Amino acid sequence: MDMQIVINQMAVLFLLLAVGFIVGKVKLLTPDGNKVLSKVVLFVALPCTILNSVFDNEIEISAGETVYFLFLSVLSFLLAFLVAIPIIRLSGGDKANHGLLSYMSVFSNCGFIGLPVVIAIFGTAAAFHVALFNIPFNLLSFTVGIMLISGKGVKFAPKQLLTPTLIVAVLAIPIALTGLRVPYIFSEAIRLTGSVTVPGAMIVIGSTLSYIPLKSVFSEWRIVLATLLRLIIIPVVTWLVLRLFIADDFILGVLVILTAMPIAAQSSMLAIEYKGNERIASSGVFLSTLLCGITVPLIVYLLLM
Repeated sequence: MDMQIVINQMAVLFLLLAVGFIVGKVKLLTPDGNKVLSKVVLFVALPCTILNSVFDNEIEISAGETVYFLFLSVLSFLLAFLVAIPIIRLSGGDKANHGLLSYMSVFSNCGFIGLPVVIAIFGTAAAFHVALFNIPFNLLSFTVGIMLISGKGVKFAPKQLLTPTLIVAVLAIPIALTGLRVPYIFSEAIRLTGSVTVPGAMIVIGSTLSYIPLKSVFSEWRIVLATLLRLIIIPVVTWLVLRLFIADDFILGVLVILTAMPIAAQSSMLAIEYKGNERIASSGVFLSTLLCGITVPLIVYLLLM
């Protein structure tokens, strides 16, 4: 892994993020327009990126390797829970925010930012592994995550999980295992649509950040704690544990990088929906997204080189 390539690719992604921030600040992309673009990226472009990864001849994965990677993904979330929840509780402060801060520490932006970063470092074929990682992410986020944020029993609706992205991720498994190919005109249309994912995702994130008042970012010191957990402590713990039994540098690298991503963007949306502290959630997303431009290359250099 060439460190210069990692730095260059992160710089490209942050230039795209800056474009999003500018178009948001000048109101060229309004909050309503940003929501529409977000849905297009999440429900159209991202599924096409996943499909393109399994139609790509580069990917070779067996059923056993698929199950193994899913197991490792679940294990990485378990490690994150075991690290984050006790630290957040010991930090004191308003107990009503403990669940939200725990959610922010555990769940990374493994979709919008994780996907372009992993693709930039490992290539298009790695998109399939990101899709696999997002299966337990969604299952846990919309079950355990909701319970953490709400702080009380909330009726869980299974239909919350039935998003195009998750459905395509599940369907991609048998496609990858059977080596199914489609005619060129379809695969090319899927590839071109999927190419919107990376720039679209970064513009959405940048535009979202432009709506957050800077003064609110440091209004609660535990936002900084959650950011440190998300960007540094949890990735390091994940690396320390998983490296003991993962010999494949590619698999270890993808998992560590996905756990080193900033706080999940949907923290704010779930906080609004389930009566959490939206200000804390939005501030955490803002701070961790800005800092990941420094911490991700640092994690790659210190742990994966």
